[in-house]
Amino acid sequence: MKAWVQTDFGGPEVRRLEEVAAPSPALGEVVVRTLAVALNRLDVLQRAEPVIPGMSVPHIAGMDIVGEVVAAPTEGKDLIGSIVLVDPVVSCGECDMCHADTPTYCASFSTIGSTRSGGMAELVAVPAANCTVIDADPNDHHRLAELAALPVACTTAWRGLLGAGRLRDGETVVIPGAGSGLGSAGVQIALSRGARVITMVSGTRKKALAEASGAHHVIDRIATPDWVRDVTDFTGGAGVDMVWDHVGGAFLGEALRATRPGGRVVLSGTTAGLDMHLHLPDLYQRGRSILGHGSYGRADIASAIAAFTDGEFSVVIDSVWAYEELPQAEAKLESGDFYGKIVVLGPALSNAA
Repeated sequence: MKAWVQTDFGGPEVRRLEEVAAPSPALGEVVVRTLAVALNRLDVLQRAEPVIPGMSVPHIAGMDIVGEVVAAPTEGKDLIGSIVLVDPVVSCGECDMCHADTPTYCASFSTIGSTRSGGMAELVAVPAANCTVIDADPNDHHRLAELAALPVACTTAWRGLLGAGRLRDGETVVIPGAGSGLGSAGVQIALSRGARVITMVSGTRKKALAEASGAHHVIDRIATPDWVRDVTDFTGGAGVDMVWDHVGGAFLGEALRATRPGGRVVLSGTTAGLDMHLHLPDLYQRGRSILGHGSYGRADIASAIAAFTDGEFSVVIDSVWAYEELPQAEAKLESGDFYGKIVVLGPALSNAA
């Protein structure tokens, strides 16, 4: 089968299109023919270095997969022929953490496309339990792209905003990076829950796109470096109810200052840095809270899928690429010049296009 195989760590040259053996599914797994796979920043971070313990080369990336089940040696034979959305989080399913629907705390936790082979291949073996059957036309490439965007970005946003953050109708929330996969998903999910959304982008083009997406107030970080003052002015000095911080680093301290007394910051990511200096009076003197995102579970991904398929929120797609164009798609992701999710079609759809 065809697969984009990473053989070393470095630039785009370490990932090459090769012919490799088809996967041999383990007990309880099915074989999925990839129809579409959405890119995540981890794909390019892990191409450069093994940032996640347990990741090694040779490696096939691709966490967000929509595909057709083509084989089921043991369990899951009823799935053959079905279009499925694959949850990339793999766990034992038997321990206390799994029974509590916190699979990322499982001692045997792994991730499809990160610490095990992913969807940048013609075929991928995944647990049958990780497959959600969806109603999708395999010829509707845009719909497949939207569905492929759900597992990581939308479920992370769902968990951060509605699970850990408990965002409520009428609250005001700050969501950074509206042009990213996470940020664009967060904006749409927050709007679907009746929140007043303040978001941030860099540049006038992205600002116009964020305004068109429905955000109530958009801050161009290039033109307005002091976003905390801007938020304070926009809220009449009150501050916001919540900041969803999927950035980390120094942004966390700024986020605290942007919240009202008793407000909260939900930390869901650390792309801007793992460490920061925190001015503690900003936290305890104003009764503010910092909440960890925590583990998303099957209930979160099921809720996000159901809400999307019911039309409660939309998914923002930047571009859809043919399978052979993966290097160009990754280059676009690395450039930062995108708005929404970047998706690559599987080999079968690329050949048919």
